[in-house]
Amino acid sequence: QGQADCFKGTVTEIVDGDTLDINNVRVRLALVNTPERGENGYTEAVDFVESVCNVGTTALVDEDDRQKEGSFDRVIGLVYCGEDNVNNKKSLNELLLEGGYAVIYQDFCGVSEFSSAAWAQSRGC
Repeated sequence: QGQADCFKGTVTEIVDGDTLDINNVRVRLALVNTPERGENGYTEAVDFVESVCNVGTTALVDEDDRQKEGSFDRVIGLVYCGEDNVNNKKSLNELLLEGGYAVIYQDFCGVSEFSSAAWAQSRGC
């Protein structure tokens, strides 16, 4: 979507439930927030990300047009993992919310290009 970068690569590291490295580029998932290390649900969120988007998986990143400056040297965007999710148009962001592993990050609803998507709207954006 939009004008910002879109790139395909390989998952090189899972940092936590809402951050991963693709081609060694750190990507923060737009509009989702998962528990931090030591918080309830952290392990489940990371395990879910590993099940969908494990190291070595092909991934497509769609950078958020309205957050191109990133956050802490991270690209902010949607991540689609594996050919199935690319073809079905289900992002890891949406899958985390659907599974209850994440909540919508409302602080960025007014900023993100993705805030009008049905999956974001239905969860409070």
